[in-house]
Amino acid sequence: MIASIHVVIVEDDPLLRDSLACYLKLVGFPTTAVGDCLSFYSELAVHRFDVAVVDLGLPDQAGEVLVDYLRRNTDCLIIVITARDTLDSRIECYRVGADLFFGKPVEGRELVAAITSLVARHATPHATPVALPQPAAAGLPTEAPAPKAVIPAAWTFALRQRILTSPTAKRIALTAKEAHLLALLTASPAGTVARHKLLEALYQRQDESANRALDSLVRRTRHTIEAATGSPAPILTEHSVGYLFTACVVVED
Repeated sequence: MIASIHVVIVEDDPLLRDSLACYLKLVGFPTTAVGDCLSFYSELAVHRFDVAVVDLGLPDQAGEVLVDYLRRNTDCLIIVITARDTLDSRIECYRVGADLFFGKPVEGRELVAAITSLVARHATPHATPVALPQPAAAGLPTEAPAPKAVIPAAWTFALRQRILTSPTAKRIALTAKEAHLLALLTASPAGTVARHKLLEALYQRQDESANRALDSLVRRTRHTIEAATGSPAPILTEHSVGYLFTACVVVED
């Protein structure tokens, strides 16, 4: 199950680190996020991780050294992310033991797909992905059952009433601006809404003041949802791109 796959992110950029960690947690991966190698080694002393997402440009040690340490001392699967997306960097990372390599920026949905695929291919007993069949009883071969479709519980957004209802039936009253933001995000459930489009739709300009206002609006909307539900709001920041409503939602006029 996804919940058995523990991921650690080692990334010194707080915006990217928090964005990726938030997305992984929203889809169900237990996730630990740290900003340097020292913090990672401290976590590794007390926790077992199935997948490590490692930035190369860390402040206290080269990411390649951490990758080499992980490969030599753990059975952790390793995904490298870096702004140094060159052939030499990729070759060096694969040489010291990386399983996958991503140039920045990294989108949460692609990272989730990569983690799921990587774990499925290695199929360790500690990290079994959702779609893998269970072992045959008593070691006898058996035909793998088709994976069952999982239909996530849906949120409901009553647009005119400005009421967002969680899958657990928590009704959340929104301000006009919060409702406008959610209307824009839920109108594009399959993908991220670019920041510049939100700025134009909400403020009709893209200056510094409008950017600050958008950031404040997103924080306020998240807080409103989290205060009502006690759970993380399903509004994800796609680093350097825009925002995404990550949950299944039914919009009512």
